[in-house]
Amino acid sequence: MTTNMAQDGSMFAVTAAKISLVFLIFPNLSYQDIGRIDLNGVWLASNGGGDINLNGTVPGCIHTDLMAAGRIGDPYFRFNDVAYRWVAKENWSYSRQFSVPEDLLKHKEIVLVCEGLDTVATVTVNGHNVGQSNNMFRRYTFDIKPVLQSGVNTIQVTFQSAIKYAAEKNMSHAEYMVPPDCPPAVQKGECHPNFIRKEQCSFSWDWGPAFATQGIWKNISIQAYDSAVIRDVHVTPKKGDGKTTLWLIDVTVYMDVSKAAKPPITGLVSAQLQGFPTLFVKNNVKLKSPSDRLTLTLNVSSQFKVESWWPAGYGKQMLYKVGVTFVSTDTGEVSAKLVKTGLRTVELVQEPIKGSPGLSFYFKINNVPIFLKGSNWIPVDAFKNRITTAYTRYLLQSAVDANMNTLRVWGGGIYEHDDVYDIADELGIMIWQDFMFACAMYPVDDDFLGNVREEIQQQVVRIGNHPSVIAWSGNNENEAALAANWYGTDNTTQLHALYREDYVKLYVNVTMATVWSLDKSRPNITSSPSNGKETEKENWVAKNPYDHHYGDVHYYNYVSDCWDWTKFPKTRFASEYGFQSWPSFHTLKKVSTADDWTLDSDFNDHRQHHQDGDVQMLDQAKFHFALPTGDDPVQQYEDSIYLSQVVQAMCIKTQTEFYRRSRSEIIGGKGHTMGALYWQLNDIWQGPTWSSLEYGGRWKMLQYYAAKFFAPVMTVIFEDGEQLKVYVVSDLTTKLSQVNLQVQVWTWSSFKPLKSWAKTFDMEGSSASMIFNQTTAEFLKDAKCTKREACFITSGLLDSKQKPYGPTNSYFLTPLKSALGLAKVNVTVSKITLLPDAPKPGAPNALQVELKTTGPAPFVWLDSGDVEGRFSDNGFLMNVDTLALQFYPLQSVKAPDFEKEVRVLSLMDIYRK
Repeated sequence: MTTNMAQDGSMFAVTAAKISLVFLIFPNLSYQDIGRIDLNGVWLASNGGGDINLNGTVPGCIHTDLMAAGRIGDPYFRFNDVAYRWVAKENWSYSRQFSVPEDLLKHKEIVLVCEGLDTVATVTVNGHNVGQSNNMFRRYTFDIKPVLQSGVNTIQVTFQSAIKYAAEKNMSHAEYMVPPDCPPAVQKGECHPNFIRKEQCSFSWDWGPAFATQGIWKNISIQAYDSAVIRDVHVTPKKGDGKTTLWLIDVTVYMDVSKAAKPPITGLVSAQLQGFPTLFVKNNVKLKSPSDRLTLTLNVSSQFKVESWWPAGYGKQMLYKVGVTFVSTDTGEVSAKLVKTGLRTVELVQEPIKGSPGLSFYFKINNVPIFLKGSNWIPVDAFKNRITTAYTRYLLQSAVDANMNTLRVWGGGIYEHDDVYDIADELGIMIWQDFMFACAMYPVDDDFLGNVREEIQQQVVRIGNHPSVIAWSGNNENEAALAANWYGTDNTTQLHALYREDYVKLYVNVTMATVWSLDKSRPNITSSPSNGKETEKENWVAKNPYDHHYGDVHYYNYVSDCWDWTKFPKTRFASEYGFQSWPSFHTLKKVSTADDWTLDSDFNDHRQHHQDGDVQMLDQAKFHFALPTGDDPVQQYEDSIYLSQVVQAMCIKTQTEFYRRSRSEIIGGKGHTMGALYWQLNDIWQGPTWSSLEYGGRWKMLQYYAAKFFAPVMTVIFEDGEQLKVYVVSDLTTKLSQVNLQVQVWTWSSFKPLKSWAKTFDMEGSSASMIFNQTTAEFLKDAKCTKREACFITSGLLDSKQKPYGPTNSYFLTPLKSALGLAKVNVTVSKITLLPDAPKPGAPNALQVELKTTGPAPFVWLDSGDVEGRFSDNGFLMNVDTLALQFYPLQSVKAPDFEKEVRVLSLMDIYRK
């Protein structure tokens, strides 16, 4: 039998006899020798009352369909998240007609494959109920052969409001409550998301809106076959003995098997590593209906020149394709699938540490200990069909450009689109993957657990091929919630035992057990934060999941001065920590009006979903800065936004530097910190959040600072009591020889340092060492700095040729509100030129921006106006009279046009009266 395949817009006829050549000729192809009808495209969307009918797009959701039809405006504009809540409370349906050729009906098996239904839906074909869904994270396959007809057919997917469904499920759970009932009022959200297997933050979060979407959010198609079809392929590489065998690659093939065909279904299954024609394995199989799985093992011997996949900064990101085919013995029917993978090992090391109680908690990739540097990833948009591959790549490239090697996909969002994992593989970004449970207890009835079990299986198989994924984690903060009684779960002895029993059922007996049955190649953690092995010893709910001697820690402190490093936990691994800031005025203008541009506006209040968030930002600023002054309220609003980003950047800088310098030391039984993932990388909308990238991708000051405090080699300067100390931190795996540390004292009135101190030394790789230690008073006295309020200190490295090695760091000896000699200076753009050299990835060209200043200026900030892109540095201390930077636009821009847009601001400019 022959069929047609689409590849790059062309059609090719391929017979079963030629299938062994398919992957050689079409190296990016996944192929099924079956009938297929693509149902993506234009559908009719209607509300339950029937008074709204409009074109809907699949994949998509009802909110964007209503917006495209002009029935609603931008859901993100001003207060529309609440004004349009009626959309999520309606029931919506999607319907369309499609044509079925007579030949397709001759197949023994015809199924409707729904890759993603959001969320509670009933599916009918020609008026017949063929299936239901209640899980956004599952693929559903429905038998539709009995109801199909030749010619025109009709399909309808009727959704129930997720908000109403969750409320009904909560009401029916009468035996005991499953908290929390509702989010805090400041979030303007909806209740009981824990009762529905849907993106939890779509009911609101403290950084995002409530848009409980409905729609067919992933691909939908009809497939017809006679014997069996490859549904999934899961590739698991394991290290060989290193002599005759380099790698053993287990290829697990998941088959959907025809129920109508005469058993047993027999055939030949084969697997091949692309690019290595002789690296091939095949097996004759007998398949059980309705589904079966089998594992083939590719033995990669030393004759094959394969390379390992490495995280960013440690080596190349080598990726290989594994092709799998099934050929039916009886019919010659062919099914084939191609997946990408990488060859690497991962180990989570939890072992005793000399001089410290507890256990270590760090990751080894290919047997190399790696400090995990990065952030936490949340959903990119409330409406998933608006997310493009290009935008996803920009966000992930921004992480790499800021020297990050890790992102944690947080458990209150979604299992991300394939693009995220594909691009992370390419860029070398390690992924800590949460399962989608966050900040709540969950029901554990048989239906719910069975639903979750299928969800976990599908997602582990889908995501598990990616070498970037280095860890599975059961939930976000639910162990901590139980241990600290966040939701009244310990109010009686009976409740204490009940909720812990439920917790173990869901995260150990179902989630962890399902993961282990599929994938033993990665660490499997029950929760974040957690005490790792110690949590397991305490029956999975530790008395203190934030114990600094074990596992990972989440830490937030908005009350203490964030420049005081002694307040931070000297933990093994910091997987969440953060401070809020406002996004740029440029970003906020897109969803607001002039009436909203004051600090006390209703819009400002509405956008802030974190209780007392604005007060906390201002209070934190007051520790070190005077608040902006001036007569123009809009200008003061812009200045306050700028100051909030200064404060956020300095807070996260101080805390991250503390974690990085703690990697090699144990002090007071604490230390050996091997991970720093701040909260959070990206935004879901335009509002005050913990992000370093704004909605749309514009870099906040924090993102620029991250590029420095995550640099492979860096200095950390701080005071420990009366001592001034400088650490040098290196993530390099090799030794640095003849490196020169330079420590300098400056005043706010000169471009020349008062004193320079230097030391040449050798630096071991993968370590942090204290190189400078002197009393602050003595050091300043030697520099003839009579008052610490008048001076600041910088530290930096020079290589053996006296060229700068890594970023220069700075340390302010006093709150800048009391700095002596710090005056308003004139920082200007003196020249902009087009650079001929190749730009950064994703930038069509690059511009050089030359600055001049009449005096030292802290927190110099360049705003690119309406030109989207980023600078090579920003928010910096300018203590030289001239400086050149680069700008990388998202779209090509000419120097004169950019000159009209760019603006410069520094700290003292915000004090306008």
